[in-house]
Amino acid sequence: TDLTIEEAFVAITEHNRALASKDTFSSEPLRLVYRASNVQNMRFVDTPGIIANKGTGQDNRESIKQILRDTMKKPNSKLCVLVEPKEFSTNAIIDFCDETFKGKEDWKADSIVIMSKFDKQLEDSRSGSKANKFFGEYHDVGIYPYLAITPTLDREDLDPDQLFEMRKKLLQEATSKEEEKFEAWISGHARYRETDPDDPKLSAEVSSRIGFSVAKDKMREVMLLDTATRLPEVLRSIREELSKCRCERETLEGKRQFRDPNYLKRKVGDLLQCACKRVGEYLDGDLEAAVKFPGSLMDLDDELDQEEDSEWAGRTLGSAATVEDEEKWRDLIQTLIEREDGLPDYVYAEKKYIGGKQFQRATKLMKTAMLESFPNVGAMKEYVASGAGYLQGGLQRENWERATLSIVRTTSKTAMHPGINFFIKHTGAIFRNLFLVALKNVRELPETNHLFEICPGMESFVTNQFDDMVWSLMETAADSIHLAIEPYYSCLDPNLPNFRPPEPEGNEDDEEEVTAESFVSRLRSMFTMKLDDGMTKQFLRDRGRERAAEKRRFLEEKRASMINDEEEDEIIKSAFQYLLSLHEFIETILNFQVNYCLYNEFKERLESFSRVVSDSDWSNMLPHDESLDAMIEELDSKIEGLKGSLDSVNKMQMKF
Repeated sequence: TDLTIEEAFVAITEHNRALASKDTFSSEPLRLVYRASNVQNMRFVDTPGIIANKGTGQDNRESIKQILRDTMKKPNSKLCVLVEPKEFSTNAIIDFCDETFKGKEDWKADSIVIMSKFDKQLEDSRSGSKANKFFGEYHDVGIYPYLAITPTLDREDLDPDQLFEMRKKLLQEATSKEEEKFEAWISGHARYRETDPDDPKLSAEVSSRIGFSVAKDKMREVMLLDTATRLPEVLRSIREELSKCRCERETLEGKRQFRDPNYLKRKVGDLLQCACKRVGEYLDGDLEAAVKFPGSLMDLDDELDQEEDSEWAGRTLGSAATVEDEEKWRDLIQTLIEREDGLPDYVYAEKKYIGGKQFQRATKLMKTAMLESFPNVGAMKEYVASGAGYLQGGLQRENWERATLSIVRTTSKTAMHPGINFFIKHTGAIFRNLFLVALKNVRELPETNHLFEICPGMESFVTNQFDDMVWSLMETAADSIHLAIEPYYSCLDPNLPNFRPPEPEGNEDDEEEVTAESFVSRLRSMFTMKLDDGMTKQFLRDRGRERAAEKRRFLEEKRASMINDEEEDEIIKSAFQYLLSLHEFIETILNFQVNYCLYNEFKERLESFSRVVSDSDWSNMLPHDESLDAMIEELDSKIEGLKGSLDSVNKMQMKF
């Protein structure tokens, strides 16, 4: 890099001599970049000699043809063909081009032909008629060569430095010597016409193309014309490159600002606050998000797949249920989905939702699966007698209530706790997806669209932080909900709402129904009167006395000395009736628990999440980049150059 012209000449000469010494041919290009502010952007491709260039004993002309074809396929390429001053019919270079490009029409339109070393042809073209005849064969096929006389060295086996000086001297003298010889040639034509007045003058097609300077002007004209036709494209390209550089500079400038961890914290905190606000809106209901991100809407199958693929699907959540229990619950749900009648319509499994509706559907699924997981209480009949025991507390009779409680406890644990764990994990997966959607939403905002590029590890970092927050929420919610449910099956309460034990045959006692109707009637009559504090408190005191005095039957008092089949059936029926009422009651409790411990708690933690993440250690998020300032400085220079180019091209377009 940064070579002088002499150094570049020496390097290329030595490279070519090394190849020649190995008697080999290389199709690998040798690139030389020359930068100047007063020239057009262009590229010259000097292809190898194309007549008898052979290496390692083989003809390399096919390789040279491929180099030519590949070069000319590039946009805006023009071909400069150097031919020897030979008759058209014997000019092998023309034939070679025809073979390479499959005929003249495919190459001559984009070509300039220069007949070099024309001094060899001067004598044979000493008159206008001879010269016109010589060039006529070329003109007949649409080829109009430019004539050039280039001086050559007597010997090339010199040191590169000496060779450079000799070539340099030749170039300095080339124009004047060429003009000398061409003037002598034209003068010779004039003298010939003095002896033969009928001899024609040199044709305009030839006389207008004499001298390398004329060929050079033509090449410049072709390039300028090509530039003129491509000016709109060039302008667009420069503007795009300028815009790209400005965006890149903005990104680098942002990285420079983000070297300050406090600045980074503040910016990330703002971004997360916006993302968490979006999640809250999704939960409350956001039709705009559903329309804007249709790909983020999920049916139940999508949610279940997402939960099963989540990192916490295989993690133990609390002690109330094992991972294996949860896996059985997943299998149960899959069985429900695949059965002929499928899940109940009210679950809306095929509907695509985003936000709070997903949580609501998850609760419906949990309750539906709980009903299906309800154990077969009748299968426990053979164990009832063992559960009733004998002589508990010194009383010589079996304890039917103890057996009933054992049935209630065993079935409730099996039917509820794994389902609660699965529901919490299902909900956690929903919350995580909403956060990812919110990040995608926020990422489209103008003030944050570069933040993720500036901080490539940020998205992964904040997502991991969010996962930790959600898992902590799930653990707390699991502990709270399991603990809240357990007391309801830890003991038996005959006064459980909606519980009516099976009546013995022939017993038509409807006292409880009468009492209930009396309470409802009095409650209805209260609302027809104007309520005051004294009236409401008196009503509640009366209701309390009534409930305390109520007599509720639970299990049959008359029992055989040793439990029999009929009595076991009675215990099973009572336990089943109690379980139905208990589970119906617990479902109501669950509504409050999941709403409070999971849904509302998640919303509260969202409000503080951005602050918690901002308080994390950000010092390692962006390692110090010492080259940043240099890159910005280089971009500034490039931007200034592009602005200058844009101005120049605009002026050029106005001239054209």
